[in-house]
Amino acid sequence: MINQNDMLKMLMENDKRLAQTEVKEVPPLYLPWTQRVLNPFPLAASGVWGESIIPWSVNVLAFYVSVYVDTTNNGTNFWTLALFSAPSNTAIASVTTAAIAANTFRRLVDLTITQPAASDTEFYLLVTATLAPGAIVVNPAVALLRTGN
Repeated sequence: MINQNDMLKMLMENDKRLAQTEVKEVPPLYLPWTQRVLNPFPLAASGVWGESIIPWSVNVLAFYVSVYVDTTNNGTNFWTLALFSAPSNTAIASVTTAAIAANTFRRLVDLTITQPAASDTEFYLLVTATLAPGAIVVNPAVALLRTGN
């Protein structure tokens, strides 16, 4: 039978061992993108900009995109960049250029993420013009964690 002092000693040793256990953060992964060949660069019309495969089950953390809008961009004439997963065609994240000035590089981010379906195998970026914004240069990135095979 274990007395209280021995039990307390064992608990303190366990506490000490647990305190010494190092916890490491897993860095997010970023997938490469393939731009569609038929799209002019910079993009001047709405359409799918490009795709990226989803090689495993993932948990999406954030959607980042660096943009440059040429000549016209404001709260009336702007671009919407929406990240989708396929084949379910689930909208994962979305940003707009409405609040940025034309002729400047800006990084936009959406941290409010809808997770892709487990059966989805690719991401695609749908770029949509509202009225008549200037041409846009797009450089997307999706931060994710691998959660399975």
